[in-house]
Amino acid sequence: MKKLVLIGGGGHCKSVIDSALAMNIYDEIVITDATIPAGSKVMGCDLAGTDEVLSDLKDKGFDHAFITVGSIKSATLRKELVKKANELGFEFPVICDPSANVSSYASIGEGTFIGKNAVINAEAKVGAHCIINTGAIIEHECMIGDLTHISVGTVVCGDCHIGSESFIGAGSTVIQCVNIGDNVIVGAGSTILHDLESNKSYYGVV
Repeated sequence: MKKLVLIGGGGHCKSVIDSALAMNIYDEIVITDATIPAGSKVMGCDLAGTDEVLSDLKDKGFDHAFITVGSIKSATLRKELVKKANELGFEFPVICDPSANVSSYASIGEGTFIGKNAVINAEAKVGAHCIINTGAIIEHECMIGDLTHISVGTVVCGDCHIGSESFIGAGSTVIQCVNIGDNVIVGAGSTILHDLESNKSYYGVV
């Protein structure tokens, strides 16, 4: 039996549950969250308690964990939760919605979520614990760093490099061969024409 614990019960969790259920590979899915009472349900999945029960869940055969806290502009909390789950010995699967189109020549890191109708093209490399959200397009030969969030409807054109822990806002376009650093925030609807330095925020046509 495959058992999966989702860490975080908010809106992003619901998207992940929908895709995980559609994959039809998990016999049991539970959630940990500090703000939702234990015994509640989210989309048919039980709330097992706070993150304090993760060790007990591991002992009960929940070998797989997935970080379902979202990442809006900061990956700090997701990074902390990855560290905690890793120390407890959990494995991190890839959750890929069946409607997504992922090239067999692409590489996807552990713990990454690929949402509905997303496209990841040939020889793209997506790091660990990323969010490639609904309808996002990662074109050929792109490299996406760990814990980066490519938001809804974003297009990353061919041979782009985006660093770790960055956030590319909804509906943005990154033209071909652009390099974006680590910990970069790109506002929704932006058009990125040039390389972007790490640890900065950018909006509009850049």
